[in-house]
Amino acid sequence: MGEILFEQNENGEIIYTGLVETPFSADTVMGLAREYLYTLEKKYNARISDRFEGVTKVACDVELPVGTKYIDASWAGIIAKAASTVNFNLVIDIRPGKYRYTLTNFVTDRWRIPGEGKDKGQSNMIHWQRVNSLQKELEKARKKDKEELVTMIEKEKASYEGEYKAVMDFIEGLKTFAIINDDF
Repeated sequence: MGEILFEQNENGEIIYTGLVETPFSADTVMGLAREYLYTLEKKYNARISDRFEGVTKVACDVELPVGTKYIDASWAGIIAKAASTVNFNLVIDIRPGKYRYTLTNFVTDRWRIPGEGKDKGQSNMIHWQRVNSLQKELEKARKKDKEELVTMIEKEKASYEGEYKAVMDFIEGLKTFAIINDDF
């Protein structure tokens, strides 16, 4: 098994939740939540879909791109594409003076993984499958191919750490979008 970066509960689910106190009214927090999601789409090229905005709740699916992969399409030149994405559900429950965020249903989607590892799946599992697949190949590989496989394993670990960091940065943004910043 690979490393576990995304924390799992006793059922093996990845769930991040937090309660944030804010000096703002529920209406103001709702407006700030909408602005945060809009900024996220523009700044990080994230996709926000299936958005629901109720009186006290914002819910949506988030597709967060991670890293860049360059593809040489000779007819179109070099194309830049996200190396992977982390998809999850986001719910922001809003009350006067506070809000709770909850992220669930994490799925990692990688760009074309060869071998036994799957391209898409539960975030920790996809990493384990890929690393385990590469480890098996490494054990059976000819001496001249081993260096390349070791490099692929390190890339996989770096990619997974990048996905984890992107989600943690996203959560930091959730913790602060409705906080007064006195740093001028």
